[in-house]
Amino acid sequence: MEPTQQDLKRAPRMRLHFNVHDPVELVEMTLAFQGLGHEYQSYLRARFADTDPKSNAAEVKLYLTRIESNCILAELAPALPMLGAIAPVLADVNTVHDFVEKTAKAIRWLIGVAKKKGVTSDEIPYGKRQITNLRDVVRLVAKNHNSNLGLAAIRYEQESGQDRAVLEFSFTDFECRRAEQGASIALAALDVREKADREKVLMYFYQTNIEDPKAGGRTGDKAIISSISREPLSVYIIPETDQQKVRYVLDDKSHNPLHTGFVVDVNIENDRQGRPRIYRVVRVHDVVYDDSDA
Repeated sequence: MEPTQQDLKRAPRMRLHFNVHDPVELVEMTLAFQGLGHEYQSYLRARFADTDPKSNAAEVKLYLTRIESNCILAELAPALPMLGAIAPVLADVNTVHDFVEKTAKAIRWLIGVAKKKGVTSDEIPYGKRQITNLRDVVRLVAKNHNSNLGLAAIRYEQESGQDRAVLEFSFTDFECRRAEQGASIALAALDVREKADREKVLMYFYQTNIEDPKAGGRTGDKAIISSISREPLSVYIIPETDQQKVRYVLDDKSHNPLHTGFVVDVNIENDRQGRPRIYRVVRVHDVVYDDSDA
């Protein structure tokens, strides 16, 4: 049996406001709602782990209780009458309050990562799926100028019959773009394995691409690490800060970039015969200039 509108109205709700003025792609809007739903279930699993380990947070479904057409304004609530023993926890507005607060804190953290232009994997307090979900939430606003993202915890007050926001956050389109950028940086850092296959080896570029570095590192580049292989292999610089560091050195016209060495930690991808094929640079320690270029 589906919950009634009255059932949902009495539950604490989240208000998600995509104040955008340009058309949005349906898939991106769906991903944004889906990402928020996944995060709420993850939050509930962690919360019930202490109070009621047998509860299944996956059974908690969020329903749209209101949507407006002049912008993407939606309210989402769990169906309390259908949730049995876990309903009292979800009926507490503090549950939604804390989730909204944690979500806003995570978005602010992503903005901070973008400002720093880099982060190491051990500095990241969130998992890949959580970061991906948050990126999906902010991306809708990030692509629309003069827009903003609103997130609020809403409580229905029986006495007055009115809703009241107990907590509200708002992020501009600029902040959402920063958060999206921070998410991409953090995801790239998490893709890097904790320990490199070889540490502090000397690498020289054999061929460089003059285009801007792509999301996964510079493309079209080949490098030689003679202690591993004398053949030039494709190379990808994974951390964004190191991408920029290497680009600065290679673009410097005062020396020959192919004579400049880089002391790096590297992961090695082998082909089916076990021969090295790709270098994934996970850290740049130092730059070694050729004295003859001076």
